[in-house]
Amino acid sequence: MKSFLRLLLPMILLLTLCGCPPKTPSETVAVRDLPSGPVAPPPAPPASVREMAANFSKVYFEFDSATLTSAGQQALSANARIMTDAPDIKIEIQGHADERGTTDYNLSLGEKRADAVKKYMVAGGVSPSRVTTISYGEERPVDPTSTEVAWSKNRRAEFRITWGQGSVSGTTE
Repeated sequence: MKSFLRLLLPMILLLTLCGCPPKTPSETVAVRDLPSGPVAPPPAPPASVREMAANFSKVYFEFDSATLTSAGQQALSANARIMTDAPDIKIEIQGHADERGTTDYNLSLGEKRADAVKKYMVAGGVSPSRVTTISYGEERPVDPTSTEVAWSKNRRAEFRITWGQGSVSGTTE
């Protein structure tokens, strides 16, 4: 009798596990409900926005500094005029640093640079709600070499203009 029970219990357990229907997810999406074909890319920026982006100037900084130079102030005044002429656009100011210093220090310095640029733009008449900032620290160098010339190119603030659902970066140096 004991040997019969030893055989019967594993068989019942096996039949119970195999005989149960598999669990189905509570929500399923039929294939026909999914979009067909490739998703369309965002629309190209209007010519006026592309032109604005080409006219935005980058701002460069001295070593270990977030203080705007006179050349930087002139560039930002021109950028602020572009913004006041186009009240529907918004910008993202991207702060950068050269490779010297720790990652945390360079992120902090990039943030200080972006904040200094934003403060100047706001003082020039641009609404703070139209400006966001981000720091990339040393992570996005323009010139990856370890020379004084490369480092001076990498100590900068750049602009990304946004409109609708798209964006375009300023490219003028």
